[in-house]
Amino acid sequence: MIERVFSIDIRAGVQRVWDEITRQGSPHHAMFGTYLHMELRPGAVFTYRNKGGTHTFVLGEVLEVAPPSRLVHTFRFSMEKDAPTLVEWSLREKDGVTRVTVTHSRFEGETRTYKSVSTSWPAILGLYKTIIETGRAPAGARFKNGMMMAMCFMLPKSARTDNAVKEPLRPAGM
Repeated sequence: MIERVFSIDIRAGVQRVWDEITRQGSPHHAMFGTYLHMELRPGAVFTYRNKGGTHTFVLGEVLEVAPPSRLVHTFRFSMEKDAPTLVEWSLREKDGVTRVTVTHSRFEGETRTYKSVSTSWPAILGLYKTIIETGRAPAGARFKNGMMMAMCFMLPKSARTDNAVKEPLRPAGM
């Protein structure tokens, strides 16, 4: 199994960073303008959806929650046939700076998901840093996210929320 680790330091307290990562009810510009739907409890399904909830982009199952320092969940792109993987968020604060480390593992080879997250996680963490430190997503990210949400009607049927949640949420052997 393959594992990738990504880290970034954010000039903010750990609670502020946790609150942004787990925020619901408004778009996550760091996550491509999607809306997070999640109960912070093991066994709960979580999704990143469009505003209307009709399309799901990422989904998984919450496995472990220890606010404000640790969140572990499975991860699957609704539009890929790749097996679910595992994501571990670790937040550690020192002197008003929070180090966010995302460990993404259980890839069954260099799948499409592996290739996508290898470039996406650094950009996502960079956007979280900008948003938390400045209070605003960059204009380019907001524009790109708006365009992505406007094009949901063109997505494959596998991205429709009612279809996405029918697929497995856990990696094999878990």
